[in-house]
Amino acid sequence: MISKIILLFLAGVIIELLSARYTRNVAERKVWSPTLLSGLITITNFALLTLIIKESAAAGFFNILAYAGGNTLGTYIGLRKV
Repeated sequence: MISKIILLFLAGVIIELLSARYTRNVAERKVWSPTLLSGLITITNFALLTLIIKESAAAGFFNILAYAGGNTLGTYIGLRKV
């Protein structure tokens, strides 16, 4: 269970870093990079949310907290680099 929580946390960080890159590329009016990133981010988010929802209530709660924590850290890192 701990390894799954750590993986979800890291996935949250990576997803948010990709989202920051996506936003930057949209602002720079690029076309292909944000298009591909949009699809990748959407597929990954749905896969992770499906994985989280399939768990029991207690495990799902901790998985959600881990993913949200990863998103938080990823946003912080992404904004610090901009």
